[in-house]
Amino acid sequence: MSITDRQRLKLLRTLETVIGPEDAGTLMDHLPPVTWANVATVDHVSSVGHQTATALRGEMQVLSTQLRREMNQLGIELRSEVDQHGSRLEAAIERGFRRQILALGTLGTAWFAIATTILQLAK
Repeated sequence: MSITDRQRLKLLRTLETVIGPEDAGTLMDHLPPVTWANVATVDHVSSVGHQTATALRGEMQVLSTQLRREMNQLGIELRSEVDQHGSRLEAAIERGFRRQILALGTLGTAWFAIATTILQLAK
């Protein structure tokens, strides 16, 4: 049964007349502000704490699984990007080498032609 504020005040007034105002205030301060049914017990608080910890562990496990999945997906995407850019880089390097070989071949041919011309002029 719930005690109303009016009933609490009546009890306080009665206690003040029987044991005095100071002791009545001290006694009233030790009464819960709600009914005893609404007061949490140590077992209840412990149970709620255990339930909360269990729920948090479950949520952390779900988040950990999601994070791992996303990290794996990012790793796959990154490898794909690296492979793609690596192929492009290899092709660019190969084109550069071909240009250098062509330029060196042209330069060698030009030097040979110059040297041959100089030798013919020297005869």
